Amino acid sequence: MDIKVLIISGAFLIGVPVAVLAGLLWKPFQKVLMAVMCFSLCYPQSLMVNLISRESYRMSTRGIELGLFDICSIALLIILMIKPHGGRFRWFPPLTITYGIYVLFVLFSWALTPGDLPVPSTATQAYANKGYEFYQFFETSLYPLFEVSKLLRGGIVYLMIVNYIRDEENLKTVIASLLLVVVVMTFEALLDRYFYGKHRVSGTLGHPNSLGTFMGILGTLMFGFTLFRKTFISSAIYGIATASCLVSVLLTISRGALSALVMGIWTVVSALFHRYMNLKNFTVLFLGSFLALGLFFMAADTITARFLGEQDAVSDIQYRGLYNAEARMMASDHPLGVGIGNFSTYSWLKYGRAVNLNEYGTQAHNLWFLTLGELGYPGLFAFIFYWLRCASIGMPFLFRQRKSMIYAAAASAAAALLIGHIQFMLQLSYRQTSIFMLTKILMGIIVSCWYIDRDARREDRALRMAQRNSNALD
Repeated sequence: MDIKVLIISGAFLIGVPVAVLAGLLWKPFQKVLMAVMCFSLCYPQSLMVNLISRESYRMSTRGIELGLFDICSIALLIILMIKPHGGRFRWFPPLTITYGIYVLFVLFSWALTPGDLPVPSTATQAYANKGYEFYQFFETSLYPLFEVSKLLRGGIVYLMIVNYIRDEENLKTVIASLLLVVVVMTFEALLDRYFYGKHRVSGTLGHPNSLGTFMGILGTLMFGFTLFRKTFISSAIYGIATASCLVSVLLTISRGALSALVMGIWTVVSALFHRYMNLKNFTVLFLGSFLALGLFFMAADTITARFLGEQDAVSDIQYRGLYNAEARMMASDHPLGVGIGNFSTYSWLKYGRAVNLNEYGTQAHNLWFLTLGELGYPGLFAFIFYWLRCASIGMPFLFRQRKSMIYAAAASAAAALLIGHIQFMLQLSYRQTSIFMLTKILMGIIVSCWYIDRDARREDRALRMAQRNSNALD
């Protein structure tokens, strides 16, 4: 057995109970766990192992993942179950039912998979030409297990965040932990570009588009706190974090990520600027715009080449449409889909040839079409309903007028998820571990803020009712 597997497995078995005990005995240790959990998003490969791995197979989750992120998230969840923050444990927060329905369709589709299917010689030869030895069988009943394990891990993180954030103090801990992620990932991006000399940086996430999406989401969140903070110094910290995300996105030269970050910042400005209109924020916008223009000017040649000359975006989109055509054909032949994680298998076996792909086995880059092919129309509708339910909770915060921290956090997180989901329609990134877990953290932030807002409104109504009753008695 690989030494890394032994170390992380042992750390999990020992670390979870030790972390739970430490967190129960010394409450500040819970903040340490949160910071370490978020930090581990920066190094998904180094701080994680696959207990069962199929590394050569083309899918986002290539094994049953276990790592430092899980040690911290599970330990925090157990701590909160034993000693909840500020009241009873929230066992069934919003999104539980819709997420559960989606998972049920995943399980139904998995149950219909045919098991091992022989790998065609074309696939074996294609991998041999690249210097890889491929497998003899496509394990269609195994690949869904990898994704199901990630869905379970994501559910744990979401439930933990919803119960962790009960007030602004805990919210500050989560945001500060994500600020740490920005610092680390920016450092890795700069290291990639200026030390290793990479043209398009990918940091620790394996692909430039993945890093661009990740930093675009974080940059949108950070900018909301740039506007919210009251002092120049505190705003400057989050402003620098936003600028760092922009620099990282520029270094990836990802067209979609750059457009998404610009859209995210515009959404945050539209939602929050009028709430926190003051000299500081006018200054922030002026200096931020000046800095952004300077960065764009410095990178003008590279950006222009990427957007206009390096790759034909129209042809690229048209070719990706062939993946979508595969998905439609899969859903037509398999009403509940081919099974989550099995898109690549069926692309090799039948559908890549049917749509005249140049290279078989690539997953659909559009998240909805990927879900359609793997789970059929019922699974796709369940997945869309899950995201619509999240939007119904988060989007109203973009229009609220209250000024406390929870409203700024919820609005920024909603904007970040919005631009992230748009990216997921263009890039194959949603199911990648760091991005997937980040979306669950943001969903947890939104729902936590919804709880706090709901309780505040109930208190206001109760107070008004008490005042009316008092006036009536007088």
